[in-house]
Amino acid sequence: RETIRLYPSLNINNRNFKRTRHFKYLGSILSERNEIEIEIGTRIQSGNKCLYGLAKLLGSRSLSRKLKLQLYITLIRPVITYGAEAWPLRKSDERKLLVLERKILRKIFGPVKDMLSGEWRIRKNDELETLFHKPSILETIKNKRLLWAGHAWRSQNPLIRMVLEENPNGKRPLERPRRRWEDGVRDDVKALGGGEDWRLQASNRENWRQGCMSG
Repeated sequence: RETIRLYPSLNINNRNFKRTRHFKYLGSILSERNEIEIEIGTRIQSGNKCLYGLAKLLGSRSLSRKLKLQLYITLIRPVITYGAEAWPLRKSDERKLLVLERKILRKIFGPVKDMLSGEWRIRKNDELETLFHKPSILETIKNKRLLWAGHAWRSQNPLIRMVLEENPNGKRPLERPRRRWEDGVRDDVKALGGGEDWRLQASNRENWRQGCMSG
């Protein structure tokens, strides 16, 4: 694994800043090794707290399913997907997010009576997909990421362009390369039928936005 040199603190202009492995900045968790799984874990934890806080409403028979879904889309999902435009998602991260969404949907739709045994059971994944007529949380995140990628690439901000274009020098650690944010963008574009050069396609704002919305 990559060796991290340990410094107890940093001194700038006679001010000491204590060293920490991760900290919160603008609502997101940043770590010394740029580990996105810490941030995603925090988002999932926050989503579970929202679910717990709204549990009575989501399980109430007095509210329609349409209203309950609206509560999820407008109150819970934004908490989970905050800052998701910058997430380089791995398959394991995607599974965790889908598990959380299914947990919420099972709370909303409730159990179902089995036609064969006559007993009540939780709904299966395919049954939830049939009832939930909206893009999944994963599809929503990928759409947000593509829209942000297009905006960032067309931006006149030199700092943003530098981050996208620069190829930092240095040696990679002797381990499997971590998934990059741009890898996710490139895969999403391919899934929508686009080509290899996503930057060229993103240069046309209207076509890019239309392609993102069609997905």
